[in-house]
Amino acid sequence: MLKGSDNKLGYRIKAARENRKWTQEQLAEMAGISTVYLSEIENKRTIPSFSILSKLCRLLNLSLDDLVFHTESDDARKISRLLSRCDKQQLHVIHAMIEAMLEAAEKTE
Repeated sequence: MLKGSDNKLGYRIKAARENRKWTQEQLAEMAGISTVYLSEIENKRTIPSFSILSKLCRLLNLSLDDLVFHTESDDARKISRLLSRCDKQQLHVIHAMIEAMLEAAEKTE
């Protein structure tokens, strides 16, 4: 078993994978690792190398800080999960909406 902040690393990877409705086999294949190795990571039996960890972060759309230190707020995490389900066009529209909303808020201050 791992100690400290490392003991939740596997849980966070598993939660992000399940949130995307991916199997261990799917994520392992995308990351170029074995399913057994991914299972060991998720079940806290091993800590991945930086290279593998960065691949998993990229694939799961997680920041390394949040994965390792759990730094994001619940609201930021919820928004991030929703955004990860959007395509490029939807993200462009959302980005424009947020910028417009922030500009309007600055004008009223």
